[in-house]
Amino acid sequence: MTTAAPGTSAVFEFDARIRYSEVDHRGQLTLPALIDYFQDCSTFQSEELGVGMLWLKEHQRAWVLTHWQIVIERYPRLAERVTAGTFASSFKSLSATRFFFLRDEAGSLIAKARSTWALIDLASGRPIRPTEEDTAPYGTHEPLPMPEETRRVRVPDALAPCEPLTVLRHQIDTNEHVNNGQYMQIALEVLPSDIVPACVRVDYRRSAVLGDTIYPRFAQEDGRTVVVLDAPDGKPYAVVEFS
Repeated sequence: MTTAAPGTSAVFEFDARIRYSEVDHRGQLTLPALIDYFQDCSTFQSEELGVGMLWLKEHQRAWVLTHWQIVIERYPRLAERVTAGTFASSFKSLSATRFFFLRDEAGSLIAKARSTWALIDLASGRPIRPTEEDTAPYGTHEPLPMPEETRRVRVPDALAPCEPLTVLRHQIDTNEHVNNGQYMQIALEVLPSDIVPACVRVDYRRSAVLGDTIYPRFAQEDGRTVVVLDAPDGKPYAVVEFS
């Protein structure tokens, strides 16, 4: 059953066409571009509901992504017409759960995702409990079926260090942090070129900002590749698992 505030629909969708700027050397949508579709979709929904960036700034709040689980059936090709969609499924205590999907013209599922978010008080930098004002515009919808997963990505005991990098201006979002999709792009650069992920999980642990140095480390084991993006103190900004 779908529930939403009066005059709203819990499921938001927008139509698009895969652009040349979004594909790789094979002419297929890149994983960071898929995340951009999902991220844009939730942003468009918030803007349409009147609780977008300006509203959040006025109320000194920000929704921060803490976890991704993404399942990819296939990577759509250049010029293919697609529909991106999203909806919230629950608001509990200090976290919210939001689902995403990408469909083709025939309505077949291309990719789906489950994500977890925290509402942050910008003055204190701490998570706060969402109020009715924060959540009512979105409503809720039944979750999509997803594979069972542990809450956190397990980090292997031994990881190989990679070349460190400095956060550049183009990687920063409106919250003055590294954009969620940029962490994925950094992690993908570490992978062997023959890996085409069908399932991705990401734990976002802390926020990198302009000028920070990120130290990638990676390991392959048991059919998965794990990339840890560390801060100089050895604590992760993000942990990414590809399988």
